[in-house]
Amino acid sequence: MLSNADLLESGINELGIKIPRNLIDNLFIYNNFLVKWNKIFNLTAIRNQKQIFTHHFLDCLAVMPFIKSNSILDVGTGAGFPGIVLALCYPEKQLTLVDAVGKKIAFIKQITGELNLTNVRAIHSRVENMDVAEKFDGIIARAFSEMEMLIKLTQPVIASDGYWYGMKSKKIMNNEMDKIDYHWEMKKIKVPYLDAERYLIQVKNSLIYNTI
Repeated sequence: MLSNADLLESGINELGIKIPRNLIDNLFIYNNFLVKWNKIFNLTAIRNQKQIFTHHFLDCLAVMPFIKSNSILDVGTGAGFPGIVLALCYPEKQLTLVDAVGKKIAFIKQITGELNLTNVRAIHSRVENMDVAEKFDGIIARAFSEMEMLIKLTQPVIASDGYWYGMKSKKIMNNEMDKIDYHWEMKKIKVPYLDAERYLIQVKNSLIYNTI
């Protein structure tokens, strides 16, 4: 049986992605704090150690090659997925993480400090009530809502050439794209050591025909 370190390293190799030299060490720090906080607060339903690495870390790392945006809003970030993972992988990108649950944002602020992440901002708010002036060229959500609702709530804060990204499973997705009038693409994602269907929905902020 693979150790967590071997599982993470081999999974990254299978994905074929380039990562910062200290990413694996930082993900273990992240994991340790998540396990510690989960004993007191219900940050994530996944508590099994190996599942944290497969269902959270590798699941988030698998979408890395498709995220082209530089100023990214992570909606309903929860315990920081995928926002913290993306911030660790892309120190040049700016990540804003928003969640309506105070204890989750408290955790985000704590882990951001521990990992010395200067490219992360955490906001305790419902996304539709955020007090921000800028526009984001990328808006991502992993376990927030259907894409139609995500687009509706974040329309005021997306750049004119921006993208919405939805991390989905086929079971969750169902027919939720039927009402989307924007150009969108669905990419099948292979997550190492995870026997489940995963997809990334990419919606461009322009009203043209859909493609799959």
